[in-house]
Amino acid sequence: MKRATLTIVGVGPGDPELITVKGLRAIQAANVVFVPRSRKNEESFALRIAQQWLDHSRQKVVSVTLAMSRDKNESHTAWQKVADQIAENLAEIEDHQQEVHGVYLLLGDSMLYSTFAYLQAELLLHHSQIKMQFIPGITSFAATAAQAQISLAQADEKIIIVPASEQIDSKQLRSLLTDFETVILMKVGPVLPQIIKLLEELALQERVIFAEKVGMPEEYITQDLAALREKQHSYLSLLIVQQKK
Repeated sequence: MKRATLTIVGVGPGDPELITVKGLRAIQAANVVFVPRSRKNEESFALRIAQQWLDHSRQKVVSVTLAMSRDKNESHTAWQKVADQIAENLAEIEDHQQEVHGVYLLLGDSMLYSTFAYLQAELLLHHSQIKMQFIPGITSFAATAAQAQISLAQADEKIIIVPASEQIDSKQLRSLLTDFETVILMKVGPVLPQIIKLLEELALQERVIFAEKVGMPEEYITQDLAALREKQHSYLSLLIVQQKK
């Protein structure tokens, strides 16, 4: 394969207008657009965000199903298959054109908690002839702060980004808030009841902003933690907790 480039574009949290100008140019210049999804027949949020910028008359859209297994061997095999799928689709187009541009779309930023890192390793190992380049995207917490009109950090204030998990306890959370003025908990949906309980134990329920699917039509941003108990929430959610001195 010659002159095949794959550009990994962070399309931001949900609003199509939050795609960077550079990202948009890469998307519109692409011959083939790869869009990830967790399961077959499942909607790709990245595709939904970028949909209005695509030209289906000349661009091929390929859905790739990502590996979500906890088994390392099974996961490794699945990522390799996706890498092969990308290489094959780029090669097919290259049969008709001398230069091929592909884009891989993903939510938020391409280098923050992105599953593409696993795919990147497989592409480098098995398809090193494909040139990769990355375009950053706006993060969900940056978009949330803008919507809520809050400052994440100023002067010498410190901030930390933490993936939410069942292992977070009140002692750990208190320690984080002692060392950092702002704590961002990512993907809180599955463990939200536990996190809310911890925040109430620490009397921090008034210092929290919850955001779900920010920038999307289903966007939900609130400071009312009590209202969050009424339904289940997506993994595309976060909490910003601030205890500024």
